[in-house]
Amino acid sequence: MHNPYQAPVATLEQGNQEGDSTPAVGGFWPRVGAKIIDFLVMLPIVGLTIWLSAKSRSFYFWAVIPSLLFAMFYSVYLVRRFGGTPGKLALKLRVQMKDHSPVSFTAALIREAPLMLMGAASNLGLGMAAMQMDDATYMALGFMERSTMLVATGPGWVTIVSWLINAWTLVGAIVLLLNERRRAVHDFLAGTVVVKVSK
Repeated sequence: MHNPYQAPVATLEQGNQEGDSTPAVGGFWPRVGAKIIDFLVMLPIVGLTIWLSAKSRSFYFWAVIPSLLFAMFYSVYLVRRFGGTPGKLALKLRVQMKDHSPVSFTAALIREAPLMLMGAASNLGLGMAAMQMDDATYMALGFMERSTMLVATGPGWVTIVSWLINAWTLVGAIVLLLNERRRAVHDFLAGTVVVKVSK
């Protein structure tokens, strides 16, 4: 028999009770782990990029469209279709809308658009700098030396874009740590949240 005068029992584990379908948020370290896995998955692409960039000064120009298409597939299509990149899926993380409905294509695109646009701008600037070099100088430099020289001799906005990419990453991590639902800047822009799922 129910006692109307009995004090209510506090619930200590919200989101984990039977019948409560609200998933737990994806924490900071699992998201870092997902980024590391994604980097490892993309290592062949990184290696191919380094190799191709050493073969032609025009690489940065003709790489813009393939880079955008790859980003659209990896970070937009896969997120829309499966709820995350391979790194997120491996760690049982899913991108959802704030109301926990499946992520929309628009939201997935908004999440990735800032980095896609900054990456494209960086490639264009590096390409402009590369075209001002002669072939012998360009080919004689190692990847890191060449990258440093291209940034130094490219349009002024290349350095700004490089700083913006770093700032975007850092601010995103700080914002993620400072809110309960562990949402990064791109989550706020897109209206998404990353959650931990059991299957």
